[in-house]
Amino acid sequence: DIHRELERRLTGFLGTEEPDTVKEILARKGAKMPQFVHVHPNETVREAIDILAEYAVSQMPVVKQEPPLMAAEVIGAVSERDLLDALFAGRAHLADRIESHMSAPLPMIGSGEPVNAAMAALEKADAAVVLDDGKPIGIVTRQDVLGFLATE
Repeated sequence: DIHRELERRLTGFLGTEEPDTVKEILARKGAKMPQFVHVHPNETVREAIDILAEYAVSQMPVVKQEPPLMAAEVIGAVSERDLLDALFAGRAHLADRIESHMSAPLPMIGSGEPVNAAMAALEKADAAVVLDDGKPIGIVTRQDVLGFLATE
């Protein structure tokens, strides 16, 4: 049954085998893009849209400085959906600073946590920031988890 198979993969119940971790999802993404696609609060809406398009991502964190950085330096997030809605409605302009149009930060999850913890973090968000020793090392999305499970 598909539900049992999914549950088995999410929890890692294969005898004594350890559950798959969030870090393995990041590793499976490979070198398709920089490890931590982000934008800064002083960059413009146009620059944020360009970054989203360049790396084919639909959301990204807003950070205070260049990596390496600590989790506390992730101050918000932007999504293509929100930017499009704001531009279309006239609430945003391409020259606006992105800090005026960011939302709350993405949820955060530890790199050593099991894949089912990623699923829990992604219940209410489209992406989550992956932390290793309190430092953001990447972003995991629902699509990443789905791709990971499909290749198991």
